[in-house]
Amino acid sequence: MSLVSRYILKAHIASFLFGFSIFTFILMMQVIFEIVNRIVGKGLGFLLILEILMFSLAWIVALAIPAAVLVAALMGFGRLSADNEITALKAGGMSFYRMIIPILIVGGLIAVGDYIFMDKVLPEANYRVRTLMNDVYRSRPTLSFREGIFMDDLPGYSILIDRINPRSNDVSSITIYETKPSQPPRVLTAQRGTLDIAEKGSQVTLTLFNGELHQRDEVDNGRYMKEVFERQRLTIQGHSTGVQKTQGGSRGDRELTIAMMEDRIVQLQRDLDASQTRLASILSVPLASAEHRGAGERREMQIISSRQRQINAFMVEIYKKYAIPFACVTFILIGAPLGIRIRKSGIGISVGVSLGFFLLYWSCLIGGEMMADRDLISPWIAMWAANIIIGIAGLLLVVMTAKERFWK
Repeated sequence: MSLVSRYILKAHIASFLFGFSIFTFILMMQVIFEIVNRIVGKGLGFLLILEILMFSLAWIVALAIPAAVLVAALMGFGRLSADNEITALKAGGMSFYRMIIPILIVGGLIAVGDYIFMDKVLPEANYRVRTLMNDVYRSRPTLSFREGIFMDDLPGYSILIDRINPRSNDVSSITIYETKPSQPPRVLTAQRGTLDIAEKGSQVTLTLFNGELHQRDEVDNGRYMKEVFERQRLTIQGHSTGVQKTQGGSRGDRELTIAMMEDRIVQLQRDLDASQTRLASILSVPLASAEHRGAGERREMQIISSRQRQINAFMVEIYKKYAIPFACVTFILIGAPLGIRIRKSGIGISVGVSLGFFLLYWSCLIGGEMMADRDLISPWIAMWAANIIIGIAGLLLVVMTAKERFWK
């Protein structure tokens, strides 16, 4: 590597670290507000909270790396341009293509590292976060109470609370469905109540006021009973007094490596092919059996649709593991020429432009994933569209910058 290439790379190192720190901090705020805020101060150990944060950091790192590459390209070439070093290099006979090559090579190496991280480390981290949170909610059921959402983590109960006062634990508009195997189902409703939590969080006591109890008579199943009460106390026992970490269990699509997802796709494709064969056989039945034919056709169509959606979901995740790391290269193509253009705009503009492109890129991924899951577009297009669009725009800017047409 030439001295000039090393100098250009050196000009980007500090910017990369700065961008990585900024975007890690921004994304970490989401974890703090969405996860930590729900469990801090609930009597859980500090090490457990730290473990959840540590594993949550994996997806943040995977996304912060491409964003940091974009910041590095913007700020690195911006500083070189502001110091007239780009002009000096061009005067020495070095083209803009030659300047950007070492950055693209290093960006490609970073992309490979990010790909390995997303395929090998991120799925395991996602799995550990989910199992840890499930263990927490299973041992501390009160943490699952949220306004306007049914909480059914407690065996035998499904609870809906319209409003919870976090300071006084007063609740209003409560609906409780009790479905214990040993007794007939009951429905309790109350205008208001209080929520008391045991010291270890394993027992919940609901004191209900001005409510109704609806249930079927245990002796005469055809008899319906309604009881109006002014005060009713309901005690719900949790599973344990501490968080017990579990191992095993099924994994979601974001908790699988590419090899694991490919294996599942093979099995799903077999099921889909078999269902299509059965559907073809049903459609060959004479119209005299139209009723039977219609039921079988609907069943097989539902199976085919379900399997195809599952395959699309796995394909989206597979392409995502390639597309996000490749954004390191795409962002260099768009960031390097833009960095020269905004050379005197300062750090704030560089970070702002980077954040704008990152949000645009992420919005394209989210929108593409939704459309691919609904089988509206191909999973490949859904995940690669942002790279293609930004990459083409970046190539045009690189060519125009190299020919010095962009700034005149």
